[in-house]
Amino acid sequence: MPPIEVMSQPNIAALADHGHTNALYRPNTVSEGNIDGAIDHSFTSAKAPSSAAFPHHMRLRSRRPSKSASIDDASSPQRLSPKRNVILNTRNPVIIWLAKNELHLSLFLLAIAHSCYWAGYEWPSLWIRMQHKSTLADNHAVESHRYVRGVHDIKFVCYWVVQIIAARSILLHHVLPAIPRCLGITNDRRERRFCEMGWSMLYILSSWCIGFRVWQTSPYFMSTQNMYVNYPDDHVVMPYGLKWFYLVQTAFWLSNVYTIHVEERRKDHNEMLAHHVVTITLVLCSYAFHFTRFGHVFMLVMDFPDIFLSAAKMFRYLGYDLLPNALFGVFSVSWVVTKHWLCLKMMISIWTQGTTSVPLEKRYPVYPNSYASYPIVGCLWFVLCLLQVILLYWFYLILKVLQKVLIKGEDADDNRSDDEDVEEEESTVVEDGLDSGIDTSSNCSM
Repeated sequence: MPPIEVMSQPNIAALADHGHTNALYRPNTVSEGNIDGAIDHSFTSAKAPSSAAFPHHMRLRSRRPSKSASIDDASSPQRLSPKRNVILNTRNPVIIWLAKNELHLSLFLLAIAHSCYWAGYEWPSLWIRMQHKSTLADNHAVESHRYVRGVHDIKFVCYWVVQIIAARSILLHHVLPAIPRCLGITNDRRERRFCEMGWSMLYILSSWCIGFRVWQTSPYFMSTQNMYVNYPDDHVVMPYGLKWFYLVQTAFWLSNVYTIHVEERRKDHNEMLAHHVVTITLVLCSYAFHFTRFGHVFMLVMDFPDIFLSAAKMFRYLGYDLLPNALFGVFSVSWVVTKHWLCLKMMISIWTQGTTSVPLEKRYPVYPNSYASYPIVGCLWFVLCLLQVILLYWFYLILKVLQKVLIKGEDADDNRSDDEDVEEEESTVVEDGLDSGIDTSSNCSM
């Protein structure tokens, strides 16, 4: 009897298990000499979405399969990586969906609110227009543009969170990308980072100029003593500009908690999230305790260096060398002056002038709407100290960068938040969280 030949037909069970990859299982074509070719075939035969199907900001990086991978790793359906967005470094479908549809969702919500507002409905005005005009009567006539705090401030903040997300999405994905493209920048990651820093610089610069103008026209301009004069009577009511700036800044920091999850994950993601939470806590506490003048000046002091940092990163992503180094030097000096020296002076001022300058009869809990007391100011101090711990950690990283520039002669590379060790020539694929079974976790920017 002749020897029984090995069945050359494909394994039906294997075909059923690999049906989603459209790759045929050919056991008689694999030998010791072509294992690498079989592995390459198992990856190249898998269908990947076309690069034209998604916008540039959803382009994800992939890496080639390891040459040490076995045939079982390439063909086993249990070892295929699940859906995963490489840029966001997450498998959370909610975050991936929001990252792809944030513009449509935010514009849809804004369209509903403004359409109902123009149609004459009353409820949209509680969200679009600032509420709680002051009706208090005191020694001087209270003007109509003075406001107090109230529950409807939450709606105004939520409305501006949606507006900020919509503005960020439009600039990030439809306006700012034109700049690096016109300059010949073809690297997707550099383009994405440039747009992120461009949005950050545009917002911070605009908000800082508005906040500085409000501060310039205030009675406490360049005077820490006037930040606590006649507390709390003159602090319960706020000018329109001060309250608007405060609530919009609150919305911005709340939106930042969202944006750090839909942007490329950074090395200091946890520190950045902690910074945002501490900042939001500080803003809300100062607003609730009627220390809005202190909070207003404090936000201006803390935001000033970030303008130079964002500009330095933008020029570096465009390929410049000298200008980013110069801007980073200005940023480093302004960081020390504002975030440490001026911040410490303001912490001392609220601990001393914020309590001792207030008469005993107007302190907490005797006087209504007064929160001037050492226990309450101590709570603010605790939050400020937490913020300083994060800032000191970042300052340590800034000193390491300055050491590279001044001693080693290297270019300024802010390693607080970017992972610049990724090779620029790294290939990219466009996919909506699907990596076609290739594990790219080692390539993710942390």
